[in-house]
Amino acid sequence: MFNYSDPSGSDHLSRFRAISEWRGLVEAEYRSAAKQPDSAFTWIDAILDVDTADRAEATIPWKAFPIRVGGTATQIDADRNLQEEYVEWSVFRTPGGNIDRISFTTEFREYFGVLAGVSPTGIKTAVESMNQGATPTNSELYGRSNLAGTTVRQREILFLNHLRNNPWNNGQKGILALTTPVNSIPALFGLAAFCGIERTGLPASEVCANVGGACVPGRQSDPQICTACQQQVRASRSFSLVDPIGIFIQRLEGNWTIDGTQIDINDQSALDPRWVVSRNGRRGTLLVSGAGELELDGDPITSGSQVADKLFVAATVAIADDANLPEWARKGKETLQRPDARIG
Repeated sequence: MFNYSDPSGSDHLSRFRAISEWRGLVEAEYRSAAKQPDSAFTWIDAILDVDTADRAEATIPWKAFPIRVGGTATQIDADRNLQEEYVEWSVFRTPGGNIDRISFTTEFREYFGVLAGVSPTGIKTAVESMNQGATPTNSELYGRSNLAGTTVRQREILFLNHLRNNPWNNGQKGILALTTPVNSIPALFGLAAFCGIERTGLPASEVCANVGGACVPGRQSDPQICTACQQQVRASRSFSLVDPIGIFIQRLEGNWTIDGTQIDINDQSALDPRWVVSRNGRRGTLLVSGAGELELDGDPITSGSQVADKLFVAATVAIADDANLPEWARKGKETLQRPDARIG
């Protein structure tokens, strides 16, 4: 199995002995996508076996604000089901009702499910690392206090089934992971695999609506990813999602000021940054109630949706000419047996 890495950039999976389970989950997704007949999606290790000069990466960006669902800013902020662009957020307020901070996440629930299944201590450590002073309990994380006698799989299921009621994820105390069904690892891999099948007679931009539901045309993310994948297969190239897998926060746009003075909101080296990106780019927190009034395009910050409309996230694919891949990894050769991938 390939040495798939921890997407959070932390040592939590390895320290709490969950890395093997994570790699098994990710391996299954790569296998399913790479075995899709006639798809240009292939294994990441096959791409990495190509000479460096003969492979490339492409970043696919999109805006975090969900344009398909409708609803007011207040409604979208309150309902994570409406936050469907592989980005979800929670707004946290001061006791007086003013916005204190807005936290965005692109982390997949499957990641935390693996960690919670293998190690209750590990998932608590992850929560504590994202929430200063946090003391999460089994009841909060799993929906029950007594985990004695439970298996790894049972704990994973308990955690995932309770995720919407978990106060460290549902906005009561914090936010951890994506919960909307379409914001999942299988959805991302399925989108890439089906959009990697050449659809002759259609412009690349129209393929999204013609892949049997794997791509949702009204979203911001799906059409961008689908078009990019379709363009690769039409150029006789194969592609794969890079390791570590996932969606990363790219940038905030707009004119940001503090007490009328313009700032570079994306400058992570600032003395007191108001926009803090962490966990390997998978998490972003806007500190609204810091020193001085923070404004966006001349307006005070009144909702998470307002910020999401300026937030760009992205996925990255690795690309190589199909002819440069080993035969077992080429488009149309999906029935060939894949050799054991190297680890390292």
